[in-house]
Amino acid sequence: MIKVSDVMTPVIVSVNPESDMRELIEVLSRDRSGRVIVLKDGKPEGIVTTRSVVQAYAQYGGKLMELRVKDLMSERLIRANADDDVRDVLRVMVAHDIGGVPVMDGDVIIGIFTERDLVRLMARRTFSGLVDSVMSPTVYTIGQDSDSLEASKLMTTHRVRRLPVMDGERLVGIVTAADIVKSLLKNVEPQPVLEVGTRNPVTAKKLDTIMKVVKIMDEKRIGTVPVVEDKIVGIVTERDLIYSALNIL
Repeated sequence: MIKVSDVMTPVIVSVNPESDMRELIEVLSRDRSGRVIVLKDGKPEGIVTTRSVVQAYAQYGGKLMELRVKDLMSERLIRANADDDVRDVLRVMVAHDIGGVPVMDGDVIIGIFTERDLVRLMARRTFSGLVDSVMSPTVYTIGQDSDSLEASKLMTTHRVRRLPVMDGERLVGIVTAADIVKSLLKNVEPQPVLEVGTRNPVTAKKLDTIMKVVKIMDEKRIGTVPVVEDKIVGIVTERDLIYSALNIL
């Protein structure tokens, strides 16, 4: 058994329910977990993620900045206890379609466990399996001439956080929810996706090992790797790795 407290991130990044969007976006832009805890009087009340901000941007556009944290935070906070088995926590994350949970020791919040912590844990272990067995074969993409607002709307519609950027059938970049959030610090007006995202992203092959991809994701601190043969055929995300982890941890 691996206790979640042994692999969590112990640094708590938090905001207040009354914090404005600029403060929230500045915090999210600095924190690689993609989520912050909402604290009121020292107690966790909710969580806000990059996905929450992107969904709000898709809905409100530039008026996003008129909102406050309380307008975006989750209504129900899913938590884990310090002594919980990581596998049990992963099952909860899958069941609730969430990428992280605050970790509690009694009534005290002591850390957060996210998909990024799982990648770090998997990178330290030895296991078998090929990319083909864990990748998502359905890939939602966006054209290189699109902008960040269009990307936000696509992410919201398809409930994803990453979109490969295409020039016809050729992969030329990738844009993530975190990229869009960071871009909002500079300008709430829609920006070209290739300026917001990453050009020429790291890719994998179907017959590469899962371990190879995990190590790439850990070393480069990225949350997704497109799978490309002659064309893009799938994508491996941190979420895909959860299912693999349930069998190897």
